[in-house]
Amino acid sequence: MRDDNLVVVIGSGPAGAAATVFLEAAGARVLLLEAGSEHAERGLTLRLRGLTVAKHRRALRQRAQVRRTGDAAAQLNEELAPGGLSNHWSCAVPRFSEADFEDAARAGEAYAWPLGYADLAPWYDRVEPLLHVAGPSYGVTQLPAGRVRTAHGLDADWSGLVSVAERAGRAILPMPYAYGAESTVTFSGTVFNAFVRLVKPLLKSGRISARYNARVVRLEWSREKRRVEAVIFRDTLTGTEGRVPCRAVVVAAGAVNSAEVLLRSSSAEFPEGLGNTHGVLGRYLHDHPLGKLVIDMAAPISIHPATYITRLALERSQALYAAAGMQWSGAAIYAKSLLSRKPGRLPWIGYSVFGTMAPSRDNFVALSDPQNSASTDLDLHVQHEPEALKTLDDTKDQIITLLNDAGLGARTRIWHHEPVGNSNHYGGTVRMHASPQYGMLDAFSRVYGVPNVMVADSAAFTTGPEKNPVLTAMALAARGSDRLAEDLRSGDL
Repeated sequence: MRDDNLVVVIGSGPAGAAATVFLEAAGARVLLLEAGSEHAERGLTLRLRGLTVAKHRRALRQRAQVRRTGDAAAQLNEELAPGGLSNHWSCAVPRFSEADFEDAARAGEAYAWPLGYADLAPWYDRVEPLLHVAGPSYGVTQLPAGRVRTAHGLDADWSGLVSVAERAGRAILPMPYAYGAESTVTFSGTVFNAFVRLVKPLLKSGRISARYNARVVRLEWSREKRRVEAVIFRDTLTGTEGRVPCRAVVVAAGAVNSAEVLLRSSSAEFPEGLGNTHGVLGRYLHDHPLGKLVIDMAAPISIHPATYITRLALERSQALYAAAGMQWSGAAIYAKSLLSRKPGRLPWIGYSVFGTMAPSRDNFVALSDPQNSASTDLDLHVQHEPEALKTLDDTKDQIITLLNDAGLGARTRIWHHEPVGNSNHYGGTVRMHASPQYGMLDAFSRVYGVPNVMVADSAAFTTGPEKNPVLTAMALAARGSDRLAEDLRSGDL
């Protein structure tokens, strides 16, 4: 690859970091543009044998200048610091399953992904070693086995629940976590900060370069060259604009910000945003509806490793509506077990119940004033429909029933729904699809009609299965980046 083949990566969150790693490995010259400061406070995390015993991070911040036109309480959190929202990540790394792609396809043409599990599996295999995964060495229909560094099995307290869950159409197994079994000190708000773990070593070795305080404004389209030829950014300290000529761009700024960059990249050929030929840019915004559940038990039960109660089998659920339970763990909960003089066991457990919503054109992010290039205001129109909230409630009831059928004497103490956006799992605004009628990207995450621009984060998701999106976003980023580097090297771009 020639030296002038500069690839600009926008954002150092998990997807941007994965894209950077795989582009560099394939021989690309990479410049990372990061909106946060190089010396932004990222926090401190201390972990002993997979248990977080101390953590410090600054509070999440709501993005300013947002007009909420759907649910007025919708949250839009952002973190302008290297690593982005991975500073606040739980580090759960479940794979999407073949059933998740089948679920999307059965919902109809508008929801079908242009790829399947078999296409992503080799890239899960290549990404997971970067994350030092601790979790189950076996898989189930709803959660495939990953490449784990440390194998975890269910505690004996939970073994009796396996057959009960199976009869109910679910499965229970340990949740896979990044760095889930190691003792480590990380100068970030979580044990896996994408910038600290993946990008910083490349910067130290001089294999890539980065520019901080650089918030990307738009991409510069050349009608003559039929490609984007530069990235325009604004220095967050001085307010001045800069321009970076490039051969290709990877947009990985988060589901809302990635859509915003493309919406602001209008031209005579693309008046409604770069590549937006069918009016889908910013549409199909989806979120993970989230419920918090605290359960009192008849007797103390194990809290480590954290358990994962999967979604219902497809034949027992409505297309695109599912939910799963992720057990709470960590230093604060473990400390309570020590105070109760039963280390690692408590007479209560907590679950985050993550659900799904059907992506719809009616949920979107848009520029508040498209004609005013100086305006940074956004419209956020998103709400959870009744079916999504009912799925959460039904799953809560089913978890309680599972525990009681296993003789564990479970009783709900706390149950409530979190506000829209609280899970920080927005996706779908620049979705991939086999047809530009329903999506902006092809199966390799490339913008239709703009072949040298790739979108690497959860904005690319066609649907939003109930699982944490980070690992899949990284796998898609790795797959797309490898193809992008190959096309640059061969001269196809």
